[in-house]
Amino acid sequence: MRLSRRGVLSAALVAAGGAGSWCLWRVVGFTRSAGVRSAVTLPDGEPAALSAGDAGTLVAAAAAVIGVPIEPVHYAEYYRWRAGHLRGYHALYRAFVRDVDRRARASAGRAFADSPVVVRRGVLEPARRARAPRSLSDHLRSNFDGGAWQLYDRYILAEGLALFARTDAWTALGYRGWPGEARGLDRYQQAPA
Repeated sequence: MRLSRRGVLSAALVAAGGAGSWCLWRVVGFTRSAGVRSAVTLPDGEPAALSAGDAGTLVAAAAAVIGVPIEPVHYAEYYRWRAGHLRGYHALYRAFVRDVDRRARASAGRAFADSPVVVRRGVLEPARRARAPRSLSDHLRSNFDGGAWQLYDRYILAEGLALFARTDAWTALGYRGWPGEARGLDRYQQAPA
């Protein structure tokens, strides 16, 4: 069978057109589904007590994502309660701490909680890409790791932001406390000046 130059070029053109059409279909599909989160679910695991170091790493991650001063005590209590009472959270928290510590040691030579805020934000960058992918490479990266950063974003970082919105955001706006917190009673017990 003899192939002419025209035959080779037309076959290459058909192959390139097919590959380009497939890529365009995938990119359009990705951009249409960019606002829809994939169906990543929390892995099953037994509740267990969270160590102080793991709680400190989780609080450091929340502080890096939030970007304003927070009261770390109730964030640590929040993460400890979830790890000790809800299935799957302890295993997820341990995997998160292991991943961010490994990445922080590779980039800064220190544990995640001991690293500067700039390093912590850089370590958490894959979570932002998993939450709102802007390109095909972001989609491929978030799917390459098995959805781990999507889990971290949904069950750790987004919950930390939600806790901030219910608590520390009120004090950042100038209130003396957040809803549900006892406040103002000390003023009533003191004599007027």
